[in-house]
Amino acid sequence: MALPELVQWQARRLTRDRPAFLPMPEPAAASTDFVETLRKLMRQRWLIAICGVVAAVIAIVFVLAIPPSYQAEARVLVGVPEPRALDVASIVRDSGPDSERVQSEIYAVESRDLIAEVIDQLHLADNPEFNPTLPQKPGWVRLLARARALLPSLAPRSNAAEATVAETTSTTDPGTAPPTGDPAAAPQAGTAHDAARSPLENRMVDILLSKLSVSALGRSNVISIQAEAQQPEEAAAIANAVAARYLAHQRSDKIQTAQEVERFLSDRIGELRQQVQKSEQAVEDYRRANGLFKGESANVTSQQMTELNTQMILAQTAKAEADARYNEAVAMRKAGAEGDSVPDVLKSPLIAALKEQQALTESKLSDLAGTYGPEHPKIISMRAEASDISKKIRTEISRITEGLKHEASTADARYEALRENFAKLQTQMGLVNDKSIHLEALERDATVNRNLLASMLGREKEIVGQKEIEQADAKLISSAAPPSFPTFPPKTLIVFLGTLGGSLVGLLAGLVREGADRTFRLGDQIEEITGLPVLAMVPRVGGSKSPALEVLQHPVSPFSEALRKLDIGIQMADLARTPRSVLFSSATPGEGKSVLAASLGRLAASHGRHVLLIDCDWRSPSLHKLFRVPNRGGLAALLDSDTVVLEEVIKRDEASGADIITAGDLDPRSAHRLMSRRMQMLLDTFAKNYDLVIIDSPPVLVGADVLSICRMVDKVVYAVRWGKTRREVAFDGLKQIIEARGQVAGVVLSRVDSKRYRHYGYGNLDYEYPRPASSRLLS
Repeated sequence: MALPELVQWQARRLTRDRPAFLPMPEPAAASTDFVETLRKLMRQRWLIAICGVVAAVIAIVFVLAIPPSYQAEARVLVGVPEPRALDVASIVRDSGPDSERVQSEIYAVESRDLIAEVIDQLHLADNPEFNPTLPQKPGWVRLLARARALLPSLAPRSNAAEATVAETTSTTDPGTAPPTGDPAAAPQAGTAHDAARSPLENRMVDILLSKLSVSALGRSNVISIQAEAQQPEEAAAIANAVAARYLAHQRSDKIQTAQEVERFLSDRIGELRQQVQKSEQAVEDYRRANGLFKGESANVTSQQMTELNTQMILAQTAKAEADARYNEAVAMRKAGAEGDSVPDVLKSPLIAALKEQQALTESKLSDLAGTYGPEHPKIISMRAEASDISKKIRTEISRITEGLKHEASTADARYEALRENFAKLQTQMGLVNDKSIHLEALERDATVNRNLLASMLGREKEIVGQKEIEQADAKLISSAAPPSFPTFPPKTLIVFLGTLGGSLVGLLAGLVREGADRTFRLGDQIEEITGLPVLAMVPRVGGSKSPALEVLQHPVSPFSEALRKLDIGIQMADLARTPRSVLFSSATPGEGKSVLAASLGRLAASHGRHVLLIDCDWRSPSLHKLFRVPNRGGLAALLDSDTVVLEEVIKRDEASGADIITAGDLDPRSAHRLMSRRMQMLLDTFAKNYDLVIIDSPPVLVGADVLSICRMVDKVVYAVRWGKTRREVAFDGLKQIIEARGQVAGVVLSRVDSKRYRHYGYGNLDYEYPRPASSRLLS
C-alpha cells in the first residue's frame, strides 16, 4: 500500500464508525535483482557449504570403493620399409602408408584370432577379470564396479607414461616369434580354431576386446594400443603382447609369400637356362662359319673409329693452338716489339725474375746517380749489370719463340698421322658391316636371354637372403610400461564433480528455503503487506542480560536507541494529541511484547515521565517476573473488589521509578471483567493520572480479551518477531485488531538478530555507543 493510500486509510479509520477491514494484498513478486540473489545465497552459505562437504565425502567414499583400473599403452609405427640389402632402389622408392592402410592395420590388430592367441599366451583364462566363470569379488564390489558403465565420459583414454625400459616380456620383440609356436603357422592356427572356438573362449575374446583400445595418433602413421586391467603389470603385458602378435602375424605372412615366390623363380630359372644355352650356341656357330672372331667384329672397328675420331679432334685443336701462339709471337717481333709482351713470355717465371732484377738494378742506379758522377766506378758497375740482365731477357725470349715453333711442327705431324689411320679404318669398316648384321641379331637374342636369367638368379638370391632378415612393415616404437597411477576412476574429477553437484544442490535448497521463508526480515516487507509503518526494529539482547534492565544499564545501546525510536513513533502516531494509553499485543506468544512493554516503561520512567505498566495477560503473566515483584492482588483484585486500596495494588520499580500493576490471580470465570465497564473506567483514570499507561495484553490469536481492550486505549503497538512470525499469522492477528476498531500506531519488529540482519538489510544494528559512567555504576 502506497503512502497516500495509507494516510487516507488512517483518516477513514478515525472518522467512520463501522469497522475498517485491511485487505490482504497479493504477495509481492520475487525480486530478480542479481544483488538480492547473491544476498540470498550469502545468507544460506552454511547450507551450501554443508551440502558441498557431504557430497564430497560421499564422492570420496564412492571413489575409494571402486576397484581401480590401470591403462598401459604400446605404440606401433606402420609403414616401416623392410631391410633389402640386395635391392637398394626399392628402399628409395618405398613410400609411407596412407590413412586407409593405417585404418586397415587397426582392424587387423583387433582381429579375434589375434586376441585369442594373446589370451592363450598370457593365460588370461585363469584370471577372473577375463574369465566370467571363475569366482568373482564380493557383490558389493561388483556393484560399485558396475558404476563405471554409468560414467563412460569420466574414464578418459589418456596416454600412459612413456619411458625407455627393458623388455619385461619376450612378446615385445617384433623380430622374435611368440613363444607359443611358429609365427608362420600362427595365423593359420587361429583361423583353423576360429570355428571350433567354444562360447566361453568367444566371451573371453569379447571381454578383452572391450578392454582394448586401438586408434591412430592424430594424422600420423602411429597406432596406439591401449590395454586396461586391474593390475598395472597385467595391463602392460596385454598391450605388449597384442603389439608383438600383430608384428609376428605380419612377418609370418611375408615369409609365406616369399616362399611361394621362391618356388616360382626356381621353375622359371630352369627354363631360362636352356634358352640361354641355345641362343649362345647359335652365335658361336655363326662366328665360326663366317670367320668373325670377337677381335674383328664390327663393334671393335666401330670403337676404334670413334676413338680415332676423338683423338683427331683433339690433335686438330692442339695444332691450331700451337700455330696461333707461334704466329702471334712472329707477328709481334716483326712489328718491332722486343717480345716481352708475348703471352708465353709473360707466363715464364724466369722472365719475371729477370724483370724484377732489372727493376731493382735500375732503382739502385738511379739512387747512385744522385750521389756520384757518370764516370764513377759504381755507376759503371751498375750499368754493366743492367746490360747483362737485358741480354739474358732477350736470350730467354728467343728460346721461348723457338719452342713455340717446334710445338707447332709436332702438332701438325700428329694430326696428319691420325687422319691417315682414320681413312684406313673407314675402308675396313665397310667390309665388316655386311657380315655383322646377322651376328648382331643373334647376339641380341642371346643377351636378352642372358639378362633375363641373371635377373631371375639375382631375384632368387635376394629372396633367399631376404627370408632370413624378413621383418614386418611395422615397428614397435614404444613398449608399454606398467602405469604408476590408475586411469579409472578419475578420483579428482569425481570428487570435484561431487562437490560441485552438492554445492549446486545446496544452492537450490538455499534458494528454495529463501523462497519458502514466510517471515518478516525487513521493515519494507511489513509496510508492503500491512500498509502500517514500522515504528522500530528492536535488536535482540544476547547473553544472560535482562532486556528490561538493558535500557538502564546501557542507555545508549542499540536496544535502548530502538526503544527511543519506538517511543517517538508512538507519540507521533496521533498528531492531534499525545497518546496516554498504549497497548502492546502480538499474534502468538513468544514474540517479545512483554519485554518491549517493560523496557519501554523503564525507559520512559528513567526520562522523568510518570509511567504505569499493567499486565492484562492473565493466562501467562510476565511483568512481575521482569520487575521481580510479587504477583499478589494486582489487576484481578481491582476488578473483583471495590474495597481494594489502589496504593496496595500498585508496586514501584526502584530501578526506574515506574509503577506496575501485575495480573494477579484472575479466575478464568472472571476473565470477562477485562472487557467490562469497570476496566474502561480504570484505564481512563490511570490515563488522567499518568503520563504514559502501558498495557501488556495477551496474543490476539490466543485470547479474545485484547479485542475489547484495544478499544479502551489510545493506541495499539503490534509486535512481530523477526524471522519467526509467519506473515499469514501476523496479518490475521492484525486484521482482527483493526476489525475490532483498535487504533494501531504501527508494528514493531522484535528480537532482531543483528548479525543476520546484515545479510537482509542495508544497515548495522550493532552500532557501538560509548558507555557513560552512570550506566557502568548501575551495571
